[in-house]
Amino acid sequence: MGKVSLDINGRKYALGCDDGEEERLLRLGSKLNKRVKEMANQFGQIGDLRLLVMAGIAMTDELDELTQNLEAQAREMNAELRKESEAALAGAQKSETTAADALADAAKRIEKLAEKLSSD
Repeated sequence: MGKVSLDINGRKYALGCDDGEEERLLRLGSKLNKRVKEMANQFGQIGDLRLLVMAGIAMTDELDELTQNLEAQAREMNAELRKESEAALAGAQKSETTAADALADAAKRIEKLAEKLSSD
């Protein structure tokens, strides 16, 4: 099991993680530290717990907004694909009908030719 030490707002936090996840956890800790520092600069040193909660809420809000945007984009793409699929299906059905009509017409002409040849 891996271990990392994160520096958040000047305090050290020792955390365990799965082997190989140390770099990722350090990167995430760095992002959290940056956000906490931004909050501390904006509101002052109002306590580690409050700063961490505020930073966590701000980051969670951003994640929620991104998730909602992605879901909306996925819905739009799904609707567009559905329209394109329906249009392609309609086109294929029209082509099938046209081909069937042409085949029926050709069969009638062949029958007429066959009748004409058999009567001669």
